[in-house]
Amino acid sequence: MALRTFVLESFRLAIPGDAGRKHPASLVDKTMVDPVYGLLALCARAQCGPQDDQQLRQAAAQVTDWAVLPALAEAQGMSPLAYRHLHAAAVPLPSTVKRQLQALAARQRQANRIRFQVLRDILAAYQEAGLAVIVLKGAALACLIYPEPGLRPMSDLDLLVRTSDLARAINILTEQGFTVPAQARSIGAQRHLEAAALQIEGLPVHVELHHKLHDAYFDYIAAHLPRSLARWLHTAVARSTFEITEQKWQALQPFALADVTARALGNEDMLIHLCQHLTSHVNAWDSPRLIWVADIVSWAERYATAIDWERLRQQYPPVLNTLSLLHAMTPLSENLRSCAKIKVGKAPSGIGIDFQGWPRIPRTAWRAKGYRRVWFDTLYPSDWWLRLRYRLGCTRSLAWYRWVRHPLYIMGHVVRVLLEKLGWPTFSKLKQNPRR
Repeated sequence: MALRTFVLESFRLAIPGDAGRKHPASLVDKTMVDPVYGLLALCARAQCGPQDDQQLRQAAAQVTDWAVLPALAEAQGMSPLAYRHLHAAAVPLPSTVKRQLQALAARQRQANRIRFQVLRDILAAYQEAGLAVIVLKGAALACLIYPEPGLRPMSDLDLLVRTSDLARAINILTEQGFTVPAQARSIGAQRHLEAAALQIEGLPVHVELHHKLHDAYFDYIAAHLPRSLARWLHTAVARSTFEITEQKWQALQPFALADVTARALGNEDMLIHLCQHLTSHVNAWDSPRLIWVADIVSWAERYATAIDWERLRQQYPPVLNTLSLLHAMTPLSENLRSCAKIKVGKAPSGIGIDFQGWPRIPRTAWRAKGYRRVWFDTLYPSDWWLRLRYRLGCTRSLAWYRWVRHPLYIMGHVVRVLLEKLGWPTFSKLKQNPRR
């Protein structure tokens, strides 16, 4: 079993569930040597104290090109937080930049007001029908850890229901006036169905019904394999999955949404989910966003004394490793570091530098960039990216991952491309046409 797991992990053709969906962040070159990105990274938290404000003022003093701030903040999902924290820290922004951030924050606040009205109606209908539902990610976080719901931008509403309840959940959305794509009525390997849409006050509101928290490339492969091989594959990679059990359904965290009681994941399960969501986007295709950093840091700070850190250390140590890396971007409080016993260590080099090699850089662009540069960036990504990708924290040695594990990961993509040339379905086709 150990050898089988190692082989699959080493040659993981891992394209996480949102790979192929271009997030705005993936279009922006971001490095910590860019003072604007560094300033936004310091804003990646729900609450700022006096020490945080001082760091913001110091970082702002290094910024020379303020004009790029609004677009970068919006791409990173950070417009409302950036406006709030920079204003509170008395950072002297150029008037144009200040107005742009203020307008972006106001737009997000209005959009969230509409989304939460819709979410309240959906949850009320589900509860009346006796459906158990968990509010995931942005909508839950906006209510639980952010001072105002408008501070947490959202592109859609994510709801988790049991697989056996999906058909009823879809029908209720239809009764609520949502347009449900035909594909949404076919349950495949994806963790969620195609988004249902509803137009309210000129704003399109999208709802994604999830029946599991995570999926990966192996899930789509398994959907195309004979059942015996599919079971073998799922068993081999089971240690990297995190699914909702009946016990977790009983340990949810309630929160008020107008006159309706909504439920989110429990303290530890939410932190696991958020860390997995962030690192799943650290790959050769996609990019992490600072708002996801803010989610993790803010949740850990808010529930520092309530989280069972020993359970996480024993069952899911990557959470602690991820937090130690995020400390290098937006410093964690002494209280959190003490409660979690986080090993901070020396900050890695290249903080914030994203993956710049193949397959993200298509072959048509190799000549313009330079062949040697492409292959160097492919096989030798920044220490920061490597540690976040493989969830190593700041203290573990990089040697194995730098010289063995990461080259095997790239080799997995080479194998995938060769298989696709021989007729194996592309990632998009695997997602669209599951056999089961």
